[in-house]
Amino acid sequence: MGIVVRKAKNKDMLPIQRLVAKAGLRDEGIEQYIESFLVVEDEEESLIGTVGVEKYEENGLLRSLVLDSPIWNAKLSLEFLQLTLKYAEEQHIETVYLCAKGTNALFHQLGFREVDKKDVPESLKHSEHFKRNATEKAEAKVWACELTE
Repeated sequence: MGIVVRKAKNKDMLPIQRLVAKAGLRDEGIEQYIESFLVVEDEEESLIGTVGVEKYEENGLLRSLVLDSPIWNAKLSLEFLQLTLKYAEEQHIETVYLCAKGTNALFHQLGFREVDKKDVPESLKHSEHFKRNATEKAEAKVWACELTE
C-alpha cells in the first residue's frame, strides 16, 4: 500500500471538486487557491485525499480536508495532517486555523486548540471560506495551531 502526497496541479481541479462535493463540503474557491492544495493519490494514482492550506500573511487556513478511501485509518490521517502542517511551516505560516463543526481528537493531538472567533486575525476573517464556515454557521468552532515556538 503506497500513497503519494503532492502539491495539486490545475489538472487536479475537477477530481478535488468531486472529492470535496462527495464529502458534503462546499467547493467554492478551490479554483482560486488550487496551488495551495495538497492531494493524496493511491497506487493507481486515484485521488483519495486533499486539503487546502490558504495563506493570509503569516497565518494559514486549512480547508476542504477530505480523506476518502478504505485504506485511511487514524495513523494515516495523523501522518497526512503532520505532513500538511510541515508544508504550512515551509510556507512560512506561523499559525494554522481551521473551522469545524465538532472536535476531532487528531487535531488535539497535533496541538490545535479552540479559539474565539473574535481572536482570529483580520486577514483571515476576510477569507471567503472563513466567512462561510465560521461566521455564517453558529455551530462552527475555530481551532488554531501554533507552528512556531
